Amino acid sequence: MKHFLLVLFGAMAYADVGTLIPANKQAPDAAVLGVEETAIDVFIDGSSARVAMRQIFSNKTGAVQEGNYVFALPGNAMVSDFAVWDGPVRIPGVILERKRAEELYQDIRLQAIDPGLLQMGESDSDEGRRTRVFSAKVVPIPPYGTKRVELEYHQRLPLENLVNYLAIPLKPEAYRQQTVGRMWITLHVQSAHAIEAFDVVSKSFSLTVQEKTATRIRASMDARNVALTEDFAITLRRGSPKTPALAVVAQRDDLREPGYFEASVVVPPAAGSNAPARRVVALFDASLSMQWDKLERSYAALTKLLTSLTAADQFDLFTFNSSVNRFGGSASAGGPENAEKALAWLKDQPLRGTTNLSAALEAALAAAPENAAIVLFTDGGASEGEIRSGRIAASYASKWAASKKPRTFVFAVGDDANTNLLRALARNDGVLETVGSTEALDFKLNAFLSKLQRRPVAGMRLATDANLFDVYPLQEQTYDGSEAAWVGRYRNAARTNFSSGGATLAVALPASEASHPQVPRNWAKARVDALLEKIDRDGEDKATIDEIIRLSRRYKFVTPYTSFLAAPRALLRPRLIRPGDPVLRVHTDKLISSVVAVFPFGLVKPLKFLAEEDVWQTRFLAPVDMADGTHPVQLVLRDKHGKTYKETRTFVILSKPPIVRAKLDKKSYRAGETVQLSAGASAATRTISARMYGAAPVALRWNESAKTNTGRIVLPAAIAPGRYTITITAEDMAHNIGSQEVALDVLP
Repeated sequence: MKHFLLVLFGAMAYADVGTLIPANKQAPDAAVLGVEETAIDVFIDGSSARVAMRQIFSNKTGAVQEGNYVFALPGNAMVSDFAVWDGPVRIPGVILERKRAEELYQDIRLQAIDPGLLQMGESDSDEGRRTRVFSAKVVPIPPYGTKRVELEYHQRLPLENLVNYLAIPLKPEAYRQQTVGRMWITLHVQSAHAIEAFDVVSKSFSLTVQEKTATRIRASMDARNVALTEDFAITLRRGSPKTPALAVVAQRDDLREPGYFEASVVVPPAAGSNAPARRVVALFDASLSMQWDKLERSYAALTKLLTSLTAADQFDLFTFNSSVNRFGGSASAGGPENAEKALAWLKDQPLRGTTNLSAALEAALAAAPENAAIVLFTDGGASEGEIRSGRIAASYASKWAASKKPRTFVFAVGDDANTNLLRALARNDGVLETVGSTEALDFKLNAFLSKLQRRPVAGMRLATDANLFDVYPLQEQTYDGSEAAWVGRYRNAARTNFSSGGATLAVALPASEASHPQVPRNWAKARVDALLEKIDRDGEDKATIDEIIRLSRRYKFVTPYTSFLAAPRALLRPRLIRPGDPVLRVHTDKLISSVVAVFPFGLVKPLKFLAEEDVWQTRFLAPVDMADGTHPVQLVLRDKHGKTYKETRTFVILSKPPIVRAKLDKKSYRAGETVQLSAGASAATRTISARMYGAAPVALRWNESAKTNTGRIVLPAAIAPGRYTITITAEDMAHNIGSQEVALDVLP
């Protein structure tokens, strides 16, 4: 029996994207496992990037091999798809609640069918909130055979000084150089704001540009034997607006539900001015958790800060671990000589012990005069003194409010940085920047240091009308030359007013005919981030965790409470169809003040009045042995004058899912072709939809001439050859769901 195992965990301190290491080695070995092919598809919509990676690894030996697949996500990225291939068959990942995924994983392994499990962190959800590193066991890789792995992630690209910067980490940071047999890169960019310039920063990746306009860019590369000597990086420079430029994009996949929007404002750069002298208090984490890569990056960042200071500036330098030490005993003047002395002193400080972050913050507050900036270089891993993130943040905010209120800047390093705590510290009139183990340092560091002398733009809020709700900002602060953005939902497809930063816009939602599939997921990610922050502040509660799991499953991205599980779908289907959770809804006269339902199986339940819908409602559980069909329920109604009335209504029990019968117009297709679908379903079916990897979901609607439900899916032009599955799902009036899977082959 063919089987595979792909388990992804956060387990290593250093990681590269797409590295497969033989199980018995500490670094890649091309003589054992080589990278045959890597295909990277990049789609950028405004400041949202989607990166899809497909890699084929080959076993160069005559024995079955096991490999550890290692990669680290860029900052603010989220995994949105994951799949492995068993020969020509693609086995996609399914989002499940974390504990349930682990249970299924163990059960399926006992059946000698090894599933793939992708999750954030190795041990629990708390670790999952702290790491961006994933590793995977890939087995078996047959003798002289291959194994294909797919990963997709989404990332928000910050706009700094009118420049968006995208870097896909390919250069090995922890391991020696690797060579890819063949590499494809495709790049598609669309933007509601004008693009002034596009540059490929990486010199070893030569892209051919097929289209380049003010709002669209298409480019690609196809090369053989590519040595990964640097990361793939590009910059997109926006045109400088004379006044803040507001743009809105929107997406609505289901006309029965509210839509999603993203509003963004590009703020023009400020006119040049003489910056005042700076007063900087630098806090450098010298604990053992900072060794290796984190220490080197922090030292490089501190060096750039100190060497940028002039003789008119002043600085303090503290190191901290289990104790706090100060350079010079008092503030020093800026300039090259004192910078070199401070860095030489820093090199002599021991890297040791635990991390007393609270003591370091107190020392910095005591040393910081008025108009100073505290700059903290750390991973935020408190391990001595107060170690609870919520209490550290609350204590610092209280002491900061009673101090001279220095701006608090945080440069967080490492894939396991405690970003939730560090973000809370930076909210004390400062900025947080994060840099992972594989990320290029220069762009983020330059943008971070430039803000020490600038103030954020005041009043950058989004003013909306009543058609919009559940709005979340995508950034903490907005500076000149950057972008403010918000995501939210809209109720109706109607003309809607937006305004921010002096810019106003009236938009007939859904705003344009162009597709923006990332907007719903961006909104869900912002909502989940708000819920995770609530958990960090107030502790876990069932309702919050349940909502995170629901959003993760619906919008398909990994959270600390969910996992991707890749296994044959037959193993994931439930063996028991349970009765539903029926809803009884009754419209009554305005005089009615209470409604009670008496069900035929002995249940008596009061109904609740929903004022916004002008309806009485209750939920009830039907007995397991209750037959499908129509059943009576007696309603006892009481009006405002105390009079009682009785009425008999009926409800329908549908416990069996719809039966779906679907077929395709043919069995094999080529990339870019259209798949014609037809499907029939049970009489009580309300909706039928079809989904396939890489393509947008489609609704199947009744076709009178064909006497069945029809729809079509357009295969992406860049889809890889292989066997894929289309899932046709039918939902009935009782919200039972039935589905059928049909296979198709994509030919080379």
